[in-house]
Amino acid sequence: MSARTVCVAIVILLLTSVNPSQATEFESSWEIVESGTSEDLLTAAEFEGEVWAFGTAGVMLRSGDNGASWTVYESPTTSDILNSASGFGSLLISGDSGLVLLRESESDSWIDISLPEEDSVNGISLTGSDTAVAVGNHGTIWNLDGGVWTETALSIESDLLDVSFLDEELGIIVGSEGTILFSEDGGESWEYRESPEGAAGAVIVSVEFYSPTRIYAITDDGRVLISMSNVVTGTDVGYIWNLVEFERHYPPGTNEYILGPEKLDVQLTSIEVVTTSKFLMTGDGGYISMSVNGGTIVSQQINPLGNNSNFNDIVMVTGFTGVAVGNEGKILWTENAGADDQAGFVVPEYGNFGVFVDETKAMFLSGFIATLKIVAFGIVLGFLLGVTLAMCKTSPISLRNVVERYEPKYVRIIGIPLLAGGLLQIYSAIPGASGLGLQGIEYIFLPVGAPVSFAKILLGIALIFIGTLFISNDNKFSKINIGPFTLNPWRVRPLNAIATVYTDFFRNTPLIVQFLFIHFGLRLGALIQGPGLEIFSFENLENNHNFMTDIIATYDHSEGNYGTLIGGVLYDSAFISAICALGFNSGAYQCETIRGAIQAIPSAQMEAGRSIGLTYLQTMRRVIMPQAIRICIPPMGNEMVNLVLNSSLAMIIGYAELTRQGKLIVASTFQYAYAWGMVLISYFVVTWTLALILRWLEEKTRIPGLGITGGD
Repeated sequence: MSARTVCVAIVILLLTSVNPSQATEFESSWEIVESGTSEDLLTAAEFEGEVWAFGTAGVMLRSGDNGASWTVYESPTTSDILNSASGFGSLLISGDSGLVLLRESESDSWIDISLPEEDSVNGISLTGSDTAVAVGNHGTIWNLDGGVWTETALSIESDLLDVSFLDEELGIIVGSEGTILFSEDGGESWEYRESPEGAAGAVIVSVEFYSPTRIYAITDDGRVLISMSNVVTGTDVGYIWNLVEFERHYPPGTNEYILGPEKLDVQLTSIEVVTTSKFLMTGDGGYISMSVNGGTIVSQQINPLGNNSNFNDIVMVTGFTGVAVGNEGKILWTENAGADDQAGFVVPEYGNFGVFVDETKAMFLSGFIATLKIVAFGIVLGFLLGVTLAMCKTSPISLRNVVERYEPKYVRIIGIPLLAGGLLQIYSAIPGASGLGLQGIEYIFLPVGAPVSFAKILLGIALIFIGTLFISNDNKFSKINIGPFTLNPWRVRPLNAIATVYTDFFRNTPLIVQFLFIHFGLRLGALIQGPGLEIFSFENLENNHNFMTDIIATYDHSEGNYGTLIGGVLYDSAFISAICALGFNSGAYQCETIRGAIQAIPSAQMEAGRSIGLTYLQTMRRVIMPQAIRICIPPMGNEMVNLVLNSSLAMIIGYAELTRQGKLIVASTFQYAYAWGMVLISYFVVTWTLALILRWLEEKTRIPGLGITGGD
């Protein structure tokens, strides 16, 4: 073993043997507030600069300092108060036995406007200062106008659990069995909306119509639903609903996370939307969590009361100040949106390199391993694509080879439906293309605005070309003279054309743009992630052990964390997108490298293989490719090193590889030289090790007699 190899092994051993730093201690920013009651608090609302809380036995609490202190308010009822809503200068509450009370602006009394029947009210929302909509069991909807309630009859039996209005017109109702109803006329009429796949039979317990472009809802089993308007398709909010795809769920007070949970496995009770992308949720078992990016990453917060408390509602007075109310009169108050604070945090002396390494080694190691993952999978994917595309590019099969074995009349007959199909494809693509309103050179963006129409046009052109050629077949395969040029359309090679389009596209567009388009545009990582979660589910792995799943899928079964893949191999959509972007791009370059190696093999070897009865593919696999791969190892090694360096672009889609970790470390330590120097060394270790492995492989696979050799 050479001294160089020994040095590499020592460096890798030192990097991989680093002990992770101890977890930082956190403390909750929620403070326990004395409520003055032991009754269960079920709902809360903000009204005219005050915060109100309501609960069982008609208890009413009032706070004039944003929830920091409370006084018990004399209640006009002893019935349980289950729901509250504020807006339009009024405060509305509802409860058992049809109880409904209204408090208007600058009034010190409650107006009793209870339902005529003693039905249970599950949700209530104001549509004006004295108009409202209430919902109940078995599809019951009541409308309040002028102090009089009228019932809206709908032919549904599912229980309606919550209602929310954005203004006087737009409203949403949710309930059991995935029920979603939408109104555009203040609740006079309601239309069904299809719940997203995966929530068709779910119990949707709470909804908030936050803005004209966004609605959030939650289910009792821990799913988050969202509906957004789409300017591109012209779809208004409330029409299309999707389940939020969780990427990470942080347990309270740690930097660790669970990757890709299908649902939060918490019985959620309420949701409070603060901004278009920031919301908080409460649930049983003392659950309080916050998301600042629309639900993709959810951070469970530390509850100072422990897991024995159940929270029923949360209200934020500002973006940071709010309260959570729960059973037995429990109230929590925060001025930092509940975000956990680091306990006893002291800024280390980062000017000391030893201290810097000790504080940041865990993040560097995490980024190092994350980089190795996408590089390893990217190399494999790129190599497989490169070999496949190279074989397609060098394939001699032309249109003439396809048809010359058949009678001309049969070929002409086949050409008729091909020509008709091509014309039909182009005709069906015209409405989608013309509907974009593009003019002149703007049509170069047609693949983005109408990808289906663009695909139909390409397919139509190909079918028209082949159909016209087949119809004109006279078994002479004549050339076409166009002025000084002579063309032979029968020499067109379909496999070569497909491979050429692929390589030209990926070699002539920036890799960073490919990363962004694949992850955010196509959302390829999220699309692959869904089937991956099913294929590599905990139950499936239990019953179907094999080498691959045992190697790449290690599961954590502790504390009910079933089906969580350690390290993000399949559960992190950014990880999957990074692999695809690197593999697709590298495959295009490796294709040209392997194609050159194939063409370097004497054509006599292909002829020899065919002469002994091997097919073209068999000859390629058994004779040509083993030699071509040996020849192209040096240039392919250069491409693989470039792939390692290009992996740093994965930071642009949020993947936590080395460069992103370095950026995060710089943001917290401001030690540019130390941080980026360690990133440089880490990349050098990876690429140098890879280069040594490829050099060793080149020596072991050298073809005797090929190449220049010399020396003693």
